[in-house]
Amino acid sequence: MINLPSRYSALTNTLQSGGFGSVQPVRDNFLGREVLFKFMQSSSDNGQLNNEIQMLAKARSKHIVEIYDVIKDSSGAVQGIIIEYLKGRSFEKFHSEAMGSPVEYLKILYQIGQALCVLHAADIVHRDLKLDNIKASSAGVVKLFDFGISVEGADYHTVLNRGTYVYAAPELFEQGACITKPMDIYALGVCAWALASANLPTVLHERPPQMSAPVPSIGAIMGGQLAGEVVDVIDRCLSIDPLQRPTAKEICDILGRHLVRGEHIGTFVYNGKVYTLSKKQTQVGIKFAGWGEIVAVYDGVRFKINSVKGDVYINNSLAVPGAVLHEACVLTFGRAELKSNRHWVTFSSSHPEVIL
Repeated sequence: MINLPSRYSALTNTLQSGGFGSVQPVRDNFLGREVLFKFMQSSSDNGQLNNEIQMLAKARSKHIVEIYDVIKDSSGAVQGIIIEYLKGRSFEKFHSEAMGSPVEYLKILYQIGQALCVLHAADIVHRDLKLDNIKASSAGVVKLFDFGISVEGADYHTVLNRGTYVYAAPELFEQGACITKPMDIYALGVCAWALASANLPTVLHERPPQMSAPVPSIGAIMGGQLAGEVVDVIDRCLSIDPLQRPTAKEICDILGRHLVRGEHIGTFVYNGKVYTLSKKQTQVGIKFAGWGEIVAVYDGVRFKINSVKGDVYINNSLAVPGAVLHEACVLTFGRAELKSNRHWVTFSSSHPEVIL
């Protein structure tokens, strides 16, 4: 057994063991809180602990488990780490709630996506994303943990092809595969399915997956509970071609917009006059006779141009029906040759926060 510093005392002798490591609840007597002591079952695997320390030190997020301390022996060799004790729920059985809680379903995916955003911005690939490695804190914040086989950089080629069956992307089955961020995105797509259904599509169980056919759309299992744009981005996570998968940021941007559906406010301003778009006023018309006119609408997620007459520009680009209004832009009414005789209307939209 590893002798813990006097600062820590075991809460139980029962260990929770995984593939290589074990965790034990302990009390931090100095700070008066319960934490977890994680160590490897075999000292030959301590390299994974060193790897986890490096990754957790470089990627900090409220959606990534926190590391508090490193336990070393008298020679300075790492024996274990003290990490955050996540006392909230796990998600292996969330599928029984998914149909009745589509917003909660999106919130879970959004938070996993936020963790990946931070990791990928730091050039880190988690490499073992799965529901078993996701849990909520006592405050209900979803967090990602277990960074033992994570890698940093863009040129890591695997020898052992380590990963978790079913969550592994098709390209991981290639000899000497390069570990990439799209592999995490693929695993996020599998998480989306595992959160929605107790039975994953059979094509995900093939080795490599989806040899016989592409995976069905998540819309088939969620029964119209999700917007088409959300269904599309989740489906693209499981694209066989890694280049067709969305980035973590794109996923979060889309899910985030739908989680705050109806909460945006768009404001047009011209010579002190204000026109507002919101869930209460979903359509606004702005007209300058002889120069141009538009009708703008709010669909609950975005502000768009519904119709255009005459010469109207958005940030100097011709306005066309269906064009999305940027979060901050200028609409110009009138032909360019009119120069200063044209009319300018500013537009800005609010940034409602996703409440978790």
